[in-house]
Amino acid sequence: MEKIAEAAPDADGGTEQTPARAAARTPARARSQARAHRQRNARGQGVRLADDIVAGALALIERTGSDEAVTLRAVAREIGIAAPSIYAHFADREAIIMAVVLRVFDELSDAITRGQAASGPDPVDRLVAGCEAYLTFGLEHPARYGVLFVPHGANPEEYCAPVRLGANGSPVLAFGAESFALLVEAIEECATAGASASTDPVTDATAVWVALHGTVLLRTALPGFPWPELHAFARQLVLPLARVTGR
Repeated sequence: MEKIAEAAPDADGGTEQTPARAAARTPARARSQARAHRQRNARGQGVRLADDIVAGALALIERTGSDEAVTLRAVAREIGIAAPSIYAHFADREAIIMAVVLRVFDELSDAITRGQAASGPDPVDRLVAGCEAYLTFGLEHPARYGVLFVPHGANPEEYCAPVRLGANGSPVLAFGAESFALLVEAIEECATAGASASTDPVTDATAVWVALHGTVLLRTALPGFPWPELHAFARQLVLPLARVTGR
């Protein structure tokens, strides 16, 4: 957990400036500009500040390509607040990162839902469109996508612990559950319509997910490779794994 020290000896035997000490030595014009950069939230607007903290962390991740840039001080600088103010909303750096992961998974689920909605009523088209939206999100936002599948605040034993199964045998995922559920439901709809021979949508959805994830990682890592056009490739990838027949 990253701690914010009030004062620490510097190389010259002095002390590191606290926010109050620094403000006392800052010209009035600079302090006025700082206040203009970040207005104090009114009472009852703590949720907005929490959202700003997550947005600031995401901005750092996007700019650097890694969550290693996310520290309490860096996030505070990014959004123009004092670092200790973060503690009212997040206990430590790991808590901020987990909030970022949840937000990005929500963004991914929203992208899949929009892709499905724009494809029309045919269940196979909806399945492929959702998968293509997954690929597009990952390829257009590699830094955001990359933060989703990295162990955060857990030792290897905890991160690799068996996933709990629900009453219907479906995995209960702590993160990414909605995105995966959308994929399972899309395959179930194809099977119900007679367009897929799937008898185990969870297993088939897992195979599709592995293929989508691998595609994002490889296309991001090897942009110079002569990759096929994304839409056609998505169909070629997804339809056999989802056991779609007659397409």
